[in-house]
Amino acid sequence: MAHAAAVANVVSVLGSAYFTHKSIEAEKKAAKKANQAAVEQAQLERQNIESSVKEEQRKNRNLLAQQQSTYKAKLGASGLSSKSGSGQVVLDQMKKDFDMEDKYQVAQKQYKLSKLNNSLKQTNSRNLLTLEKLRNNQAQSLLSTAKSLSSMSSGE
Repeated sequence: MAHAAAVANVVSVLGSAYFTHKSIEAEKKAAKKANQAAVEQAQLERQNIESSVKEEQRKNRNLLAQQQSTYKAKLGASGLSSKSGSGQVVLDQMKKDFDMEDKYQVAQKQYKLSKLNNSLKQTNSRNLLTLEKLRNNQAQSLLSTAKSLSSMSSGE
């Protein structure tokens, strides 16, 4: 009878260790999957940021060309030249304004990308910490199982 109880205890401890191991492995897999999903989401966001800035820059270039053409046409209709004098100053200012807006958009893009990278690093760090905790839990579980089996075999 005592032998059957000892066998039942061993089976119970081993079963518990097995299910703990499987649970930890499932959590590890979920953490890795979450990490991969975060990377993929960051890539999509990066592409969206890049494409929206390129589109905005394209629109601004077209707007600049349109404004400069309109201004040149007005000057020409008045009999003035856009190649010198105040006409050239106005056209140069339009270009400077465009360049400033373009630099601002590039700086905004860099800020958004930096923020995205920091967020991804934080997510990766959290997931790595989770994986490390799971490894520690697994080691503790294995140690606990070994202790339980050892105490059973020594008859305690």
